[in-house]
Amino acid sequence: MSARRSLPSTNLTRADLSELCVLVVDDHGHTARLIADILRAGGVGRVHVKTDSKHALASLHAINPDIIFTDRMMPYMDGLTFAQTIRQAALVGGDVVPRPEIPIVMVTSQAALLDVELARQAGVNEFVLKPFTPAALLSRIELVLRKPRPFVVSESYVGPDRRRKAQLDYSGPTRRRSDPVEMSDAGERNLTRQTIAVELAALRRLIRARGGLDRSLMQMTHRVIQHTRFRALQVRDRTVERTTNSLLAYIDAVGGPEACDREILEVHFDAIVTLMGIDEADTAQADKIIRNLELTVEYKAAERLKEEARLKTEMPIAV
Repeated sequence: MSARRSLPSTNLTRADLSELCVLVVDDHGHTARLIADILRAGGVGRVHVKTDSKHALASLHAINPDIIFTDRMMPYMDGLTFAQTIRQAALVGGDVVPRPEIPIVMVTSQAALLDVELARQAGVNEFVLKPFTPAALLSRIELVLRKPRPFVVSESYVGPDRRRKAQLDYSGPTRRRSDPVEMSDAGERNLTRQTIAVELAALRRLIRARGGLDRSLMQMTHRVIQHTRFRALQVRDRTVERTTNSLLAYIDAVGGPEACDREILEVHFDAIVTLMGIDEADTAQADKIIRNLELTVEYKAAERLKEEARLKTEMPIAV
């Protein structure tokens, strides 16, 4: 049997997060706002956004952030150069960079080994792979705070100790395709449920903060549910697995995440949270909750088909 793995820590309290100051650097305004909204919804007290790395560098002394999230590809100064400039301040000194050892999390769509190695050489602490979920962002905060690595200063390299392998989009109990598909350990299941609870809570706060579901949030919700189902499968959490299957079936039935009814999403979120609080031996209550969800999905799907049929019959006939 393989050695036990633990989830990325996700148990920072909102009180812990409320004391943090995070700087988000991304030239794509929509992505920068989305990251900032997720961090605020997750409980981060202060979030500053800069749309280019030069202005971000100039603001470091005034903001003095605890963590930096930076995009990889940016004009004028890309994320690698930005990270290197911060790290090199440990050698050259000056007042521009108050803390060269500040944790840097790179948000990137480039996950090739060469890209990862270049980022590690630049002194990046952690990675988040696009498209990301709330848990992916929040777990990186947890990692850099709970598991800090020694800061190395030498002529050949400045940055966090590179001996630990990078974790790209790791947001579940396993991170290699060769890992076992299922793990039955009760401790793993509890840790998995903690991660699911953190992610759903952050997602719901984000939806409320934005006043509803736009296209990007619907797509993120779909990814969150897919991740939740994968985690449930890994730890044999059958009740959560069935609930996510129900929601994914609904999304497929209505034609994709953009066509979903927010009420149906909320009902499934409530069910997942409720099921995770039920004693696993109480299968009758779990079955009742899941069956009600499945009936609701069937009803909504049937109603949608009826409405589509009605609209077709009312369409004027071209002559």
